[in-house]
Amino acid sequence: MIAFYLAAAALVVATLVLLLRPWWHRDRRSASADSQATLNVAVHRDRLAEIERDHRHGALSATDLAEARDELQRQLLEDTAAAEAVRPDVADRRTGIALGLTLPALAAVLYALLGTPSAVLPEMERTQRSAVDMEQLTVRLARKLEQDPNNPEGWAMLARSYKSLARWDDAERAFGRIGPTFEQNAELLAEYAEMLVQRDSGFGDPARARIRKSLEIDPHNMLALFLGGGEAFENGRYTEAITLWERLLPQLQAGGDDAQMVEAGIARARDHAGRASSAAPRTAAPGTAGRKAQDTAKTSATSGKGTIRGRVELSPALKGKVEPNDSVFIFARAIDGPRMPLVALRARAADLPIDFTLDDSQALSADVRLSTATRVRVEVRVSKSGNAMPGKGDLTGSSDPVKPGATDLRIKIDKITP
Repeated sequence: MIAFYLAAAALVVATLVLLLRPWWHRDRRSASADSQATLNVAVHRDRLAEIERDHRHGALSATDLAEARDELQRQLLEDTAAAEAVRPDVADRRTGIALGLTLPALAAVLYALLGTPSAVLPEMERTQRSAVDMEQLTVRLARKLEQDPNNPEGWAMLARSYKSLARWDDAERAFGRIGPTFEQNAELLAEYAEMLVQRDSGFGDPARARIRKSLEIDPHNMLALFLGGGEAFENGRYTEAITLWERLLPQLQAGGDDAQMVEAGIARARDHAGRASSAAPRTAAPGTAGRKAQDTAKTSATSGKGTIRGRVELSPALKGKVEPNDSVFIFARAIDGPRMPLVALRARAADLPIDFTLDDSQALSADVRLSTATRVRVEVRVSKSGNAMPGKGDLTGSSDPVKPGATDLRIKIDKITP
């Protein structure tokens, strides 16, 4: 913020320098003219004294003395007129002063009217102002709808506003006042289900029912597919989770954060599905692949080489930005590898500060493990939406690059996603 104002002030000063240069040059010429006029008067005074002295000594007659005096007076008048020609008048000075005062004031007013003064505020203050503005808009919308209750679009907008402010009870009431169109709208049903999941910190029966109905109306609804996959995964129906997330994946931007998060979920679901299918009673010695996986997990758990331990803390400046039921995701990414997290775990904001342990048992893919990485960065996200995918207003923090096996890691959540 300070750098921006300093740069703006420098530009205004540079503009004034260019605009006021003619006045500065004129002032210099005026000062030079004043000095020249003083010199001319002194010279003429000396010459007058000289001719009067010649007259007293008889070198000049009275007639010659009068003519010499007239000539000196004429020259003095001419020199004085030349000096006056370069001296600025009072109006010129006032114009220069007015320009110097008006330009900075005009620049400030125009920026306030046409610019974005809030953009130079610190990120935390911008977020606070945005939240206050959202509260005020929501209050005005609620008052308007009380006067005009037969407005389904308005109630849907109010429900979304309450949902973004984490006012779950108000959001539920607003959803209930949308009217008959609510039960036929796949997107509204999915948003209502998401609100229930956020409020309850999990998938209850009402949320499941709304997700199923949303997918019946629109089998390709993105939010319902994401929530449906999450609910299926949470309840051990890994094949169903894979099916729903694979239906969602083509609708996301390839290579984006959302797509990578869904790909990671699919990989983890496949891994769990594979483990479940191999959990049959043993009638023979395990195969090479199964024995290798078991040995790797056992070695990692006992040696600690594939384990990262640490503590996550919330910055005191952000304590007012967190609700107890907000989801906290802790995950590790390879520094020299894909963006997909290697391991991840989930907690609640009410548990902060959190002591965590990341190891291969939390791997999102059976093919890529924490213990095989060279260097990783541990990242933390407090999700306001309850989803693993990044969202606006999420609180984040990260560690410096570390090697698997690191202990006593300290991560502070101190940033807000714009």
